[in-house]
Amino acid sequence: MTYSTTKPGPGSLSEPVDLTQTIKKLSIPVDTVGDAFEEQGGTALLLCRDNDSRKWGSRWLGQSGLQTTVPADPANALETARALAPDVIVVEGALTGPGGVPVFKILDDAADMRAAVIVLCANSREIKAALDTDAFDVARKPYEWQIIGNRARHALQLKNRQLSFEAANESLQEALVIANAARERLRSQESFEPVTGLPNKAKFMELLRRGMRAGDRDGNALAVFVIGFTRFRLVIEAMGQEQADRILTQIGRNLADCLGSAANSFEPLKSGLRTAAIASLDQFRFGLMMTDSGDDALSRFQQQLFDTLSRPIQISGQIVHLSACLGVAVYPQDADDVDSLLQRADNAMRDAQSRGGGFKYYCSETDAAAARKLKIEHMLHESLDRDELSLAYQPILDVTTGKLQAAEALLRWRQPDNSYIPPDEFVAVAEESGLMIRTGEYALDRACWQFTQWRRSGVQLPYICVNVAKVQLMSSGFSQSVRRILEKHEMDAGNLELEISERGVLSGDYDVITQLHELKKLGIRLSIDDFGTGDSAIAYLKDLPVDALKIDRSYIAGLTDNRKDAAIASAMVALGQRLDLTVVAEGVETKEQLAVLRELGCDKYQGFLTAAALEPDSLAAFAAKLSKT
Repeated sequence: MTYSTTKPGPGSLSEPVDLTQTIKKLSIPVDTVGDAFEEQGGTALLLCRDNDSRKWGSRWLGQSGLQTTVPADPANALETARALAPDVIVVEGALTGPGGVPVFKILDDAADMRAAVIVLCANSREIKAALDTDAFDVARKPYEWQIIGNRARHALQLKNRQLSFEAANESLQEALVIANAARERLRSQESFEPVTGLPNKAKFMELLRRGMRAGDRDGNALAVFVIGFTRFRLVIEAMGQEQADRILTQIGRNLADCLGSAANSFEPLKSGLRTAAIASLDQFRFGLMMTDSGDDALSRFQQQLFDTLSRPIQISGQIVHLSACLGVAVYPQDADDVDSLLQRADNAMRDAQSRGGGFKYYCSETDAAAARKLKIEHMLHESLDRDELSLAYQPILDVTTGKLQAAEALLRWRQPDNSYIPPDEFVAVAEESGLMIRTGEYALDRACWQFTQWRRSGVQLPYICVNVAKVQLMSSGFSQSVRRILEKHEMDAGNLELEISERGVLSGDYDVITQLHELKKLGIRLSIDDFGTGDSAIAYLKDLPVDALKIDRSYIAGLTDNRKDAAIASAMVALGQRLDLTVVAEGVETKEQLAVLRELGCDKYQGFLTAAALEPDSLAAFAAKLSKT
């Protein structure tokens, strides 16, 4: 078996002049730059009605080196200041603008004003008001204009120094941009990925071309593996990038060891040499290629490879278990060029990843699934722009009384032919493509609007439930976005319940838990959806500010004829009661199921027994019908 590698060579900068000139700028002493600004002089604007102040103020400001403008009518102070853009503004504290607001406050509130403001104060009240606006300085009657002039000069010097620092910082940022671009050019020219020491993607593509040419010459096939892992980002979040890099390095070593040990078991090829290579394709994926002679050697190797990747990795005393996903494509039957071959192996890996791990050989259906996802992503962008998504609402009722308690908002996506794309399909695409935050905000906005419309038309619905994805909770501005939507629709926070998937909240994620507490402070109800389907510790429940648990429909389906499902559902209801949580059963379809839930003490339910998801008008009619019974 042979390995094809090359040593990294030196890179070259294409535009060194830009970097040199920027460094020259940075080498100029700051004091020199400040002096250059000071030599340009400065301007001042004097805003006052007192004749003595106008006379002596303009004289002493002028002697301090400031070219001073004294408007005859200071009423339009802000417009005058914007037109002149002075360095310093000296303003009389008693001078007011529209609505009796002090002029110095108007100037301070204007975001485009960068002038230092000195306020002339006649009493302590004006001094306090001026200081509250963060004025540069204040002066108390009787005014010492020589001192005021010196203070104005000092303000100009500080401003010039600030400008010099900003100029230096701008040059520094230019240098950083150029240096970063140079570093990226150098990295792109190298053949090896720095963390693992393995060939990078560009080098791997070159090795693939060589392997394909050798296969054509010797009559052998070439198998390409793309190796990924489920939830590797969680490793980074939990352990940090440095530890994750160490894990990736160990994976690279394990791959090399596996390939080396497998070589001893391979039979010699009938023609040519068996070649193989390993590479780091990006931060989370590895590539591997090897000659395939058509016997069962490839099958034996892929199992050996999977066993190697399934072994736990110990880093700094911590043991990490990874779930590997392997996609395989073979040249020439699956593709006849390098790009297509690697892409199809990657598509197969992503298919395996969506199934939770394992092997997946490329097939035409793999490409069809990838094309379908890409099409849905494009259509979803357009549908969000055109406001083409809609919501249906499933009633939630009291188990004992049968009264309407709430409605759960469910996304629907109707197509022009009146068919629907299932939510499970397009929500998964939204999460993968980064559209989930926008999609989730759309659903929340529409649901709150509809709730308000129902209330205005007399529909007595206590609250409405809206599903929230983990990626929304991890967004730092989510709670503010929810507050904004509630205020937009004049809706009380207590009328909104956000449903979070168990997988989204029972992970101990600090950002998620922080967001939940912020939402709770707003007065919003919180519930855990699909309870019982997650793989995280129930112990986190005691730390979560939630109001309700929703038992997943999979346990309700077997409630009357599956002893284990009934036991689990009973335990969930008891758990909710012990934690003072409302318990809601999802997917109730029979009277027998409802009777069992009533015996268990479950609080609420939803499902086809009472109603499927309804259009807004249908839900209003449903609520009216219930109110008469």
